[in-house]
Amino acid sequence: MSSASSASVDPMSIVRDLAALPHRGATTAEERKAADILERHLKALGASVERQSFMTPKTYVSEVWWLIGGLEAGLLLLPVLGWIAFAWVALCVALAWHYFDWRASPVSLLPPRAPAVNVIGRVPAQGQPSKKLILMGHYDSAPVSRLYLPSMVKGFRQSLRISMGLMLAAVIVALLTILQVGLPWMHWLRYLLMLYFLIQGVMSSIDYWRLGYTNGAADNATGTAVAVATAARLWNAPIPGWDVEVVLTSAEEANLKGALAYLRARRAQLDPRSTYLFNFDNLGAGKARIITRTGTLTAIVYQNALVDAALQTAASDPRFRDVQPGVWHTGDVDSAWFARAGIPSLTLLAQDEQGLIPHLHRPGDTLEHVDPDLPRHAVDFAEATVRQLAAA
Repeated sequence: MSSASSASVDPMSIVRDLAALPHRGATTAEERKAADILERHLKALGASVERQSFMTPKTYVSEVWWLIGGLEAGLLLLPVLGWIAFAWVALCVALAWHYFDWRASPVSLLPPRAPAVNVIGRVPAQGQPSKKLILMGHYDSAPVSRLYLPSMVKGFRQSLRISMGLMLAAVIVALLTILQVGLPWMHWLRYLLMLYFLIQGVMSSIDYWRLGYTNGAADNATGTAVAVATAARLWNAPIPGWDVEVVLTSAEEANLKGALAYLRARRAQLDPRSTYLFNFDNLGAGKARIITRTGTLTAIVYQNALVDAALQTAASDPRFRDVQPGVWHTGDVDSAWFARAGIPSLTLLAQDEQGLIPHLHRPGDTLEHVDPDLPRHAVDFAEATVRQLAAA
């Protein structure tokens, strides 16, 4: 028998406990309180609990301003420093392209940084397990962002791509300025680009400066709760030969830092031939979607045995006919690191009829806007998917 408690878990009980905090911003005191809540829930299930500490920027805002500030400084000093300023502009643009493709960036090593905590729960499997399943959900809540207003979020990917294109244009303008081609128009273009990047930086940050963090009831108390409740079922009725671990990450809203810290620490132990990552993100309203493609600048395609099992479960079980494939190109999700590392991965999240997430990164992400049936439905689907995968 498993050593896990036989008590059933209603994911909404975890959602309510987390949403009782004003927010769960990474590196904050509220993040630590949330970690205490999650540790308590996991220990009640008979799981051993580990806290993995790692260093991270508090939010993505400081990273964005390092990139914008560096670019602005290089463009401003171009007439004075010449080729040195040009090289600096080119470097900042290259770093920005790397960062906004949701990849590990040197910019993340710049201050201010502080410790954050992943919460990891595990019930030892019987015998010698041949498969490992990681159930993941981030528990930190997001900075409020004006870029996620309903009127703006539909064009998020296009806007980001335009900004990246204008950064490349800044490199060209800087080069022509150095070569004294097209003056004085190049000076005017340089000033216009500087103004544009400054406005973009302010737009991405102003609501965080004004309003702080979201409450995060949907994003992502729901995903965290679904991960724990699914783990409870699989611990209580274990699949022979499967080791099930729940990993609740912080700093996802600081560009997926918690999931990256976990992957880096455990990479040698995660065999792509026998490891699966099931990530849960924002299951508060709308319909659950099996995400098959993410990425903003370059695509991440999810095509593996776990995704196949999810699609087959949705197609064959009448309970889950509402669960359909989906895509997500507004930012990215924790599973991105694992997919790029070749580990079979899947993210389940909820979207409305327009493919958007209601109240995402806005003050309305509160408990009253969470559909309580959706996290429960997601737990049923996740358990059925894992058992389908094991049977296959």
